[in-house]
Amino acid sequence: MKSIEQKLHVSLAIILILILSGLLIFANFSTRNMLQTFVTSRLEHDAMRLHHALSFEDGIQVKQKQLDPIYKTPYSGHYYAIRIKQPASTTLYSPSLQGKTLKTPWVKTETTLRDIKGPQGQRLIIQVKRYQKNGRDIVIAIAEDMSLLIEKRKHFRMLFISIGLVGLISLLLSQHFIIRRQFRQLDNTRTELKQIGNGEREQLSEDVPTEIYPLVREFNHSLSIMQQRMERSRNSLGNLAHALKTPLSILMQNLDNNYPAIKQAKRIRQLTDRELKRARMAGLGNTRQRFDPRAELSTLVNVLKQAHQKNKLEVALQIDDSITQFGDREDMLELIGNLMDNACKWAKSKVFCTISIKADHFTRIIIEDDGETKPTQELEKITQRGARLDESIKGHGLGLAICKDIVKLYGGTIHFKQSEKLGGFLVEVLLPQS
Repeated sequence: MKSIEQKLHVSLAIILILILSGLLIFANFSTRNMLQTFVTSRLEHDAMRLHHALSFEDGIQVKQKQLDPIYKTPYSGHYYAIRIKQPASTTLYSPSLQGKTLKTPWVKTETTLRDIKGPQGQRLIIQVKRYQKNGRDIVIAIAEDMSLLIEKRKHFRMLFISIGLVGLISLLLSQHFIIRRQFRQLDNTRTELKQIGNGEREQLSEDVPTEIYPLVREFNHSLSIMQQRMERSRNSLGNLAHALKTPLSILMQNLDNNYPAIKQAKRIRQLTDRELKRARMAGLGNTRQRFDPRAELSTLVNVLKQAHQKNKLEVALQIDDSITQFGDREDMLELIGNLMDNACKWAKSKVFCTISIKADHFTRIIIEDDGETKPTQELEKITQRGARLDESIKGHGLGLAICKDIVKLYGGTIHFKQSEKLGGFLVEVLLPQS
């Protein structure tokens, strides 16, 4: 199952990481270009001063007074080299090089050399430019140590990454809080769905975000239509049974001694009595209610005792404390009602109903009586529609087949055995917990 909340978290996190990565790359290149632009502009300025300080009056020399003293400080990180092609190739180096040389290629206009290894392992950036002075071609190379600036740049980059990570974590936490807060409204909808399942609500609240409002509205509409159809169906069935009861009584009184006709009329009456009993079992509850055995079965037992006028009929219930609501109310009343109704028909004086939880997470329903049992071969045919094991007892042979259909609908199993405790008939139903 895919979670929209998790997908939003992942998607937004990826977007934030990509944005911060892009900002890091941009900041890295921007600071690098900014530093190089700043340094090269300063080197061009020093090259112009060096060009003016170059003199050919008393031989080729540089007037040191016109230069910054840093070019005379040993290994200061600021160096220069001057190459003069005419009349003979001559190269002048700054005193700061302490007799060491500096790479000065012959260029047509100008070039910039980066990350050149200088004295004492310094990392130099060299600006090389071609000039003309007194009819001579001159190439001036100005160098500056970038080691300190590179370290500062690394420090800035690490600081930027640290701030970016803190910002990313803060944004992710804020994003989680905001999304969780917005999805908390869906938690209310989830709670309402459980309440509908338990019969505590009729519909979902429509005070929801705009994005899910159409879904909630359609769900409520479908729920309302289903409720109306089920109520109409149940009311129609009850009305039909009531309407048939009186004409059947009059018909039976006027059939005289026509035994086959009387037998069929009695059968129709049994069917109408059964439907009326089902209506009494279902009561006026919400058709979407979950089945609460503690609240429902006591009423069911009273109805069965009234329907089966047997002397000293004992109907006992045993429900484990771990049992909660399960299944649809009317389905479970249909299932347990039919099974207990049959047990009351066959019982001599005792009917026990036990509901418990098995270790493999199944709801276990056992209904047993102290009546006469049947051979195993006959028990295997009991769920066939119309099959009856005792023709002397009223019934139409549909109840247990309907029970089997309900159990199959829930993905459970139903078994028929002999009761070791009471000696009569035993039905065991296993339903997966939902």
